[in-house]
Amino acid sequence: MKSSKLATCASIRWMLALGMSATCLALLVVSLQMAGRVAAARHASAALAPAPRSSYLFRYDPASRTFYTMTLPVGSLPYDVAVTGTNPTHVWVAEFGRDRIGHLVYTNANSVVWTEHPVASNRRPFHITVNGNDVWFTERGANRVGRLNATTGQIAEYSGNGLSANAGLADIRVAPNGWVWAAGQSSNRIIRLVVTPTGYAFSEYSHALLAGPFGLAVESSNSIWFTMPGAHLVGRFTPSDGSFLWPFGFASDSAPTELVATPAFVWFSDPQRNAIGQLEIGTLTNLNYYTPVARPTGLASESPSRFWFTQQDQRGAVGRLIYTSTVSTRFDSYPLPTSGLQPTGIAVASDKGVWFGAFAPHRSYLPVVLNNYSN
Repeated sequence: MKSSKLATCASIRWMLALGMSATCLALLVVSLQMAGRVAAARHASAALAPAPRSSYLFRYDPASRTFYTMTLPVGSLPYDVAVTGTNPTHVWVAEFGRDRIGHLVYTNANSVVWTEHPVASNRRPFHITVNGNDVWFTERGANRVGRLNATTGQIAEYSGNGLSANAGLADIRVAPNGWVWAAGQSSNRIIRLVVTPTGYAFSEYSHALLAGPFGLAVESSNSIWFTMPGAHLVGRFTPSDGSFLWPFGFASDSAPTELVATPAFVWFSDPQRNAIGQLEIGTLTNLNYYTPVARPTGLASESPSRFWFTQQDQRGAVGRLIYTSTVSTRFDSYPLPTSGLQPTGIAVASDKGVWFGAFAPHRSYLPVVLNNYSN
């Protein structure tokens, strides 16, 4: 069932998680009224409000508690990041607003190299992941999956061949066996892409309860987890037999968004409940919500007991959860150097540097269409 909401000062990433079309979002991007001014006014002692459409890439160093800030080209809208390597660290950025894949080679704050790999107009790179020499990303605006060869810079695109039209491609992950998995938020499908030396093919999997899958996590080649923010659920898909599993116990106001899998648990961000959620894989019924944390959205694991997340509150922050047991947890929150930004996707490098993108939000009075969500 479709419904609509009037949104103002809302996170663009959150709108996409709730099913906003790429066309509506493209209109939203050109709005010049910046909601970040509100946040900056409430923090007069902080830095001045960012300029409209300004975009940044941040590295947070937990040891020194300092930020490295790189100003990206105006309008980049960095929606997701992926990292590989150590000294230097390679950071890959999905630039939704400029139709580019950005690449930062970071040795230290005084030794950085930034390059960009253009994709065709209106492709809207959204989520991104790295597997060996391949940088995979979803193209939200073009209904394609892209692959960038990190060595040659060549980009290949995959569409059709079993992929539904207007799938609303969201998150993307690569399993150990090389299969590429994507969430079809609009088509209500879990999507597999298999590429061989002679061709490629998509396979799609559906279920009556599958509604608006958004975030993905690969536990193993035979265990793919996904979130459904609007349906208030997390589910698991088993490729070997095509079955879906639906753990129960989720709160009716829960909105699981991004998730990661560790050996014992699946963890998810829940901005609607201001919580980080934990589901025990062994029982599939032991569900915990850890609070309070303001609007956690992007989520990444440093270790099975230490997690980093972006916070899309009015100030904008990066946070950390240290987990010891269900009765012993600790939250830390570090405000961004520039007030009023909306941080997005996040990744932790092997040197423990925490990388994430952020941009200046915009005020909009466009309706947000919530597709196929159960209330």
